Amino acid sequence: MPHPFFIRPATLDDRQAVTALFGQSYPDLLPNDYSADVLQDALPLITRARGSLLACGTYFLAECAETDAIVGAGGWTDLSPSRGVSGIDLGHVRHVATRPDWLRRGVARALIDVTLASAEAHGMRQMSCLSTYTARDFYASMGFQEAAEVELTLAPGVHFPAIQMTRKLADPALA
Repeated sequence: MPHPFFIRPATLDDRQAVTALFGQSYPDLLPNDYSADVLQDALPLITRARGSLLACGTYFLAECAETDAIVGAGGWTDLSPSRGVSGIDLGHVRHVATRPDWLRRGVARALIDVTLASAEAHGMRQMSCLSTYTARDFYASMGFQEAAEVELTLAPGVHFPAIQMTRKLADPALA
């Protein structure tokens, strides 16, 4: 059965729709795993779409086939979320979110599949992600392994606990 959504690359024109998606997803899904104090400071920072991510060419949107609504987003970059270059063949999964009323419909899985295929096509051999506590089991189901608990600094004095996870991609020598 085909998905009731399709995946396409994001553009700068999608900023408002992606910000709306983050504004629906994160406040609804994260409170089970994060304190109100952490979310009070973090949500205003993590619910805004970044133009650099939307314009990078490796960030993707899941769009409802019937309504054109954005129901999920996610992708990768070769820069770490802390803006550092991390290696010639290491990619970073970035800002994956699904609209809460679209959970368990394969949206995030399809986005990660496209993300990993894109990263591999660009020569990445390993992927890293900074998972929320909420998404930890999802990433594990996608083949990622926990490396460490980390605390992200989102802004001066604003810290957000996360899980550093990694996954190897296909070895080109075996292809």
